[in-house]
Amino acid sequence: MTRAAALLSTIAVCLAIATPARALEALPAPAGPVILTVVGKIGVTNAPGEARFDRAMLDAIGHRSLTTMTPATGRRHRFEGVSLKAVLDRVGANGQEIRAVALNDFEAVIPVSDLRFDPLVASTSDGEPLKMRDKGPLWIVYPRDDFKDLDDLRYDSRWVWQLYRLDVE
Repeated sequence: MTRAAALLSTIAVCLAIATPARALEALPAPAGPVILTVVGKIGVTNAPGEARFDRAMLDAIGHRSLTTMTPATGRRHRFEGVSLKAVLDRVGANGQEIRAVALNDFEAVIPVSDLRFDPLVASTSDGEPLKMRDKGPLWIVYPRDDFKDLDDLRYDSRWVWQLYRLDVE
């Protein structure tokens, strides 16, 4: 084996190890109502050009919670859901920004650099499932109390409630 071939082989192995295993797994079809669709620069789909998730599929990615003040209510709430980064990893996303789209057609562009804050795709607030009338079924929530930088109008506009689609660009 030539030195170049050995180097390429080593690089390929390193990349395979560094890639999240779940992102390489096939994405099953949703069994329940679809509450989130991811499109754009993604590598894992379960429909033509789309990754569709029902609530159980999102919960299976991994559950976490955070408690923070919200700009919309002016109060602290305990949110539960899945990390936005985990959703993007699951579909093999490869873009520089995410366009989050709400049911009322509101859109916010979230730069990939925001993933350092680990925003949540929340499905519950204070122990109750989010419903359409109270910002559900999904709401992008930032851990505002954990990062002083997040107390800023730029980030407040990225708290997309009634989220139903992510476009990876």
